[in-house]
Amino acid sequence: MLAVFILTVCLRTPAAPQITTAPSSPATTSVAPESQTPVPPPTAPTPVILIDAAHGGTESGAVLGPDNLEKDVTLAFARRLRQDLISRGLQAQLVRDSDTLLSADQRASIANQSRPSLYICVHATSEGSGIRIYSAMLPSDTDNRGPFVGWETAQASSLLRSRSLQQQLTASIQKTRFPIRSLTAPVRPLNNIVVPALAIEIAPATG
Repeated sequence: MLAVFILTVCLRTPAAPQITTAPSSPATTSVAPESQTPVPPPTAPTPVILIDAAHGGTESGAVLGPDNLEKDVTLAFARRLRQDLISRGLQAQLVRDSDTLLSADQRASIANQSRPSLYICVHATSEGSGIRIYSAMLPSDTDNRGPFVGWETAQASSLLRSRSLQQQLTASIQKTRFPIRSLTAPVRPLNNIVVPALAIEIAPATG
């Protein structure tokens, strides 16, 4: 279900048009070719979604039930979401595809190097039901860093886009009457990521 809404919001905003400049014509008169093949307009790049299953390795996360750890639930959900997105024509990749421990800084570095259209960090909880969608709550940083981007406020340049996607996802899911909350919180590594980034927290009733 979530894949459908992600697909919708990612394709809703058209890509910036590509402007091409025709080569200069010579001063002499030219003869038109006998036939001309129409040049198709450039196609928009396929959105790439980077899915990050929280926790892993020795960091098990929350205990959701007997033999049911958050790290396993998030990985299973991330794999399923990836397949759903791919089946709908998007490109989707996983930050981790095994029981591997990665630090928040490592996860942010992977996202910043791959530059996806959207980064999604997946968490799970044993409380409540439905989905919670988080955008970053950045710390105040008034230092003048010149051309350098502060690590703790790297998300600043994409925060408006992140919150726009958050609002669109929330509005779309609300139409189905599925339980959903939209929040801002200092959830790492969102604030360290330069591309649009959200965190989702799934609860027991999430399908």
